[in-house]
Amino acid sequence: LHYNLGKTLYSICEGKDVGDAIFLIASQINHGKELIKKDDALCIPVAKLNMKAGKKALDGCDHKMAYFYFLAAISFLPDDGWESYYDLSLRLNLLIARAANSSCQYDEAELTLQRICKRARCLQDKLPAYFLMVTMFLAQGHPNQACATCSSILTQLGETVPETVTTEMVGDMIPETLSMYSEVYGDNWLGKKMDDSTLCNIVKFYSAMATAAYFCKPLHMGAYFVCKMVQLSLRNGVCQYTPLALMQLSSIVIRIDNAAFVHRIAKSALVLSEKFGSSDEMTEVLVNYYIGAGHIDSYQLGAKRLRRGFSSGLSSGNASTAFLCAGQWANFSTISAEIDLPSLLREMDYYLHLLELYKSELIKKFILCYRETVSTLIDKGQTTAIDAKLSYTDVSDPGRDPGTGNKLLEMFYFHQVFRNYWIGYSERCHHYATKFFTVSKPGHFRIYVIKFYHGKKLYSYTTCAFWN
Repeated sequence: LHYNLGKTLYSICEGKDVGDAIFLIASQINHGKELIKKDDALCIPVAKLNMKAGKKALDGCDHKMAYFYFLAAISFLPDDGWESYYDLSLRLNLLIARAANSSCQYDEAELTLQRICKRARCLQDKLPAYFLMVTMFLAQGHPNQACATCSSILTQLGETVPETVTTEMVGDMIPETLSMYSEVYGDNWLGKKMDDSTLCNIVKFYSAMATAAYFCKPLHMGAYFVCKMVQLSLRNGVCQYTPLALMQLSSIVIRIDNAAFVHRIAKSALVLSEKFGSSDEMTEVLVNYYIGAGHIDSYQLGAKRLRRGFSSGLSSGNASTAFLCAGQWANFSTISAEIDLPSLLREMDYYLHLLELYKSELIKKFILCYRETVSTLIDKGQTTAIDAKLSYTDVSDPGRDPGTGNKLLEMFYFHQVFRNYWIGYSERCHHYATKFFTVSKPGHFRIYVIKFYHGKKLYSYTTCAFWN
């Protein structure tokens, strides 16, 4: 009965846009799965019907329903689907991987991506699978694996990716890139489209590699990758990944002495990203804005935008970007007192729950640190503390070169200064400020925040010593 109803509805509505009714048609016709498989003339049309229903579910951010329809679609393909229906098999497998990833079914997503990389006929067809693999690594807190994958793909695309670069080399690349930007940026360049798909993919993978390098490589390595992709865009024209490249450039080069100029670069990147209209890229541009130039703007407004960026990223299935937004939101909200502390604590607990669900250990460590700060400011953790905490052991790495810029350790020291200032522990505040300066690189806005608190605490400390 269900199958016949679905088949009748399908015959009436075939080739028409039926809106949400496609879910009813696909669900009903799927009841006759065994009958459909015996009819070669029906298998592919029903597979395409389910793929269309899955895409409709994705548009509505229902990733679990999309996953269900994509699995149904691929079940109607013949055993030799990769040979006889190659394009359809490729598209369906990639859609399954995306929906599985967004539904936290990481094992299934990984197996599907491996299948694509094995069965796809050329590197160009494998690139979307490799990029999704990179975003999965980032979302789950494995930046080293993300870097290694990006390096491998960029090498296959003809790029030479060095394992190390000198600070002197990058020191020359940054002013060269900024000078090139000043010379090239304008209406003529903005009207020049990057038509070479290989170059677009190179910019895309350099961008992902720069994001991963932020967490696991020396600061100047990330700067090298950013300069490479920005220079590629400035020479060859604009693509959908150019706004993110420019925003990443602004976030690594901004200093007090060049803040106005770099802030203009960042604002231009925001405007450019809106022209392309891709929600995923716009959310990534947003979070990079608040890693760098956004510190000049209102922290309260930044916290609100990052909260929206988190919701947008998660609903679109881009968990890695969503959790980067969550991490920056926690940072801005804690410093700016954007909402009252008990509400901030509850919101952080909500994010921690989601991070546990999505198995994102790296950003979880950041938010645990922010949470402990808020708990300390409320009641020194007497009633608001939780068992999960971030200790020095969790963030330190004895085998790591101090020059690699351990972001977790830097953040750990930052919050120790912040907490101890507000609860009145002068000596601890001074101790951790000194530690912070040994791991943080010049120019980042955190340094100026720490210098402010450190200076205030030293002033009050020396003033008390003088009068005593």
